[in-house]
Amino acid sequence: MKKIYGLVLFFCIFNFLGLAVAYQDVSVPGDTNGDKTISAEELKTAEKDFENGRISHEELENIRLIHESYPRNINDSTGSEITIYKPIERIAVLTTEDYEILRTLNCTDKIVAAGKYVVQSREQGCGDLYADGALFVNIGSPTSSVDWEALIKTRPDLVITYMSSPKQEDLDQNLKDTNITVIRLDSGNISQYTDIINKMGYLLDRNDEAKRYNQFFEEKLGKYLDIVSALPTSEKPKVYLEADFGGGQTYYTCGSGHAHNALLVVTGGSNIFSELQGFKQVDPESVAMRDPEIILRYKYLKDSPGIDKDLSDTAALLALVDEVLARTELNRTVAVKNKKVYMITWDCTKGGGRFYLGMGYLGKWLQPEIFQDYNPRLAYQEYLNEFQGAKVDVINKGVFVYPEE
Repeated sequence: MKKIYGLVLFFCIFNFLGLAVAYQDVSVPGDTNGDKTISAEELKTAEKDFENGRISHEELENIRLIHESYPRNINDSTGSEITIYKPIERIAVLTTEDYEILRTLNCTDKIVAAGKYVVQSREQGCGDLYADGALFVNIGSPTSSVDWEALIKTRPDLVITYMSSPKQEDLDQNLKDTNITVIRLDSGNISQYTDIINKMGYLLDRNDEAKRYNQFFEEKLGKYLDIVSALPTSEKPKVYLEADFGGGQTYYTCGSGHAHNALLVVTGGSNIFSELQGFKQVDPESVAMRDPEIILRYKYLKDSPGIDKDLSDTAALLALVDEVLARTELNRTVAVKNKKVYMITWDCTKGGGRFYLGMGYLGKWLQPEIFQDYNPRLAYQEYLNEFQGAKVDVINKGVFVYPEE
């Protein structure tokens, strides 16, 4: 998989100014000189304090652990260096992707607060995927309205959020004079996901769990992606990727530097607008002139498709495919002539287990011979069973793509 991630990372470089920071010096147990580390001398002092009954055995063991294993350093997805000086005990997680990572790493016991799409899973269109999240304090949405007061009251050591949401100025204003460390992760991007799993496993003392997940990914999906990575450009179909994230407009596409493009590249497609950066609108005539062999359409639909829908509930997706097929400006493209127009949904494009859906279906459409024996639903179900503990049936329920073939 190293070749694949190196290739996709080349196409997926994100330039955000947000920096993850600790908003106040962290207090480290047993640190007597204020350098946030435990020296051998400070450990001896703690041992004497234990002998004299000034600290408990549990406190001594925590100080010993800090002496042996901390500080720990990683770079988050923005490239900012994150330093953790003591074990993380309390986490506020704002994103569903990162909530899944914490479940994969068996760390939900550390969560004290979560975003509304976790806490209000069913109301937000996620079915029972995050039913266990209903017990956590709801701290709102990172992209619209964080409940800062509720977040701070839960006293997290660490807040995990998106690359650019909330805005850095909001973090600076609302978390000033707290002892909270913020880490920004791009967990919806396949080019970074394995690395993120490993880094968070290291920070949270879950290296074995991280290794187990990565072995699962390689066995279930990575082996197919390895084959795709060796294909010459001539064997990759030209793809027009159209995406609507809720604005309702057409002819917006995702170029290099966008997570949707990463999914397309890693599964064996050639983006006809790969020279563009990020998310931009293009001219319909330019799409026709580049003559895509396959058209891939994404649209955010809150209520129509979803994880708990009946398999036959495809009318909304069918209508979107038919709308593309009916565009007169595209009627001479190979994709429309051959009716190679495919619809994917939110459930296929986010991090975690959605990769088994999104990359699986894209692979079956773009490289059918390579992915002929891959079953996206089965792989996703196994992931949910083994790593998420979610009582969700995605074999017999759920509408994720159209057509499903």
